[in-house]
Amino acid sequence: MACAGAAIVILGLGISALRSEAIPFALVLLGVSHVISTGDPSLATVIYGSGLLLTAELAYWSIDEHGDRRVQPGVFAPRLLAILAVVAAAIPASMLVLAAAAIDISRSHTSTAAGAIAIVACVALLAAMARRRVSS
Repeated sequence: MACAGAAIVILGLGISALRSEAIPFALVLLGVSHVISTGDPSLATVIYGSGLLLTAELAYWSIDEHGDRRVQPGVFAPRLLAILAVVAAAIPASMLVLAAAAIDISRSHTSTAAGAIAIVACVALLAAMARRRVSS
């Protein structure tokens, strides 16, 4: 309970001070408090994680709205719909990951190598996307 209380205070102070750096720390604390209290992944964890995603998006949006550079008029409805669409898509995606994690697959050198190659490919793809975005 103390961890969740501290996270709420950090989030509130971060939004009040317009400091977006506080948001990830608060969300990590909220996630840790949930994991410590439940211990086992379940459907509630999926919904809780999607709630944290929604909290993060709304917190960043709140800071954007009150920052130095105001958001353009007419952005409210499309941005809200995009946030809700991402949260709605996160629930089935998280359930798929939860179901995949529960599958007992025998370990072998081949499956370990395939997993390692997939991880390296994902990191390479993300690095290429980041590099492309920075150069644009």
